[in-house]
Amino acid sequence: MSYLTCRGQTGEIALRNVKLWCTAVVALIGFLKLSSLGHAEEPTTNPSTMSLDSFDMDQPGSFPAHWGVRGDEATAKTIYSIAEEDGNRFLRAYADKQDVQIGITRTFEPKQFPALQWRWRAKQLPTGADERNKQTNDSAAAVYVVFDSTTMPRAIKYVWSSSLPVGTRTKSPVYWRSYTVVLQSGDTHIGKWQQEVVNFYQDYKDIFGEEPGQVVGIAVLTDSDVTKSVAEADYDDFSLVTAEAAKEARTKSTEVQPAPAMTNSQ
Repeated sequence: MSYLTCRGQTGEIALRNVKLWCTAVVALIGFLKLSSLGHAEEPTTNPSTMSLDSFDMDQPGSFPAHWGVRGDEATAKTIYSIAEEDGNRFLRAYADKQDVQIGITRTFEPKQFPALQWRWRAKQLPTGADERNKQTNDSAAAVYVVFDSTTMPRAIKYVWSSSLPVGTRTKSPVYWRSYTVVLQSGDTHIGKWQQEVVNFYQDYKDIFGEEPGQVVGIAVLTDSDVTKSVAEADYDDFSLVTAEAAKEARTKSTEVQPAPAMTNSQ
């Protein structure tokens, strides 16, 4: 995935892995600057839940009002738009050899709201995608939780993968301070809404071996640029929840699974 070039870099970088590392750092730092572009919805009065976006107030066909673009805005508006089915509005993503991330900012201590819940539905998987390799690093659907700092941020990327098994956790092939966690895989549930609840606070401690700093934002990405294919997915009902509310959600829904165990794959 190529996002931006490193500012201040002179000359041509001969080694592709250096360039990809450089662009990955800029990408995450650029995401942290989305505060001037996109903001989450106001918190709800429910002390166990903080709504980020349900897309109910957005008009069908429009770009989501609370979301900012990290990348080319014109391209983002061709990928992401509000759709409606049976009176429910949601975010639709259709990427044709494209790669643009969008996000919302929300700064908070992860101990307060350690879990994120949302619904998603993959509709078309990028052909030949595999998140372990930079040459195939596309996902039908991805949700990022971004932590820590504006200089060297960390991120956990939860994905609906074309090929990797559910439960896989692998270091990003382009940025060593980001990990990918596979929640859904392949076409088993394709075209069907799936509810997810992830305890990103615990995942962070398991992956990085220490307490996280503040969460600074949430992002989504449906991309198919490096596989030169098409990816399509829908997203809805993003909320932060307490640990207790997350446990209750898992109890109520058979579709919701605990965060995958650590099964590193490189």
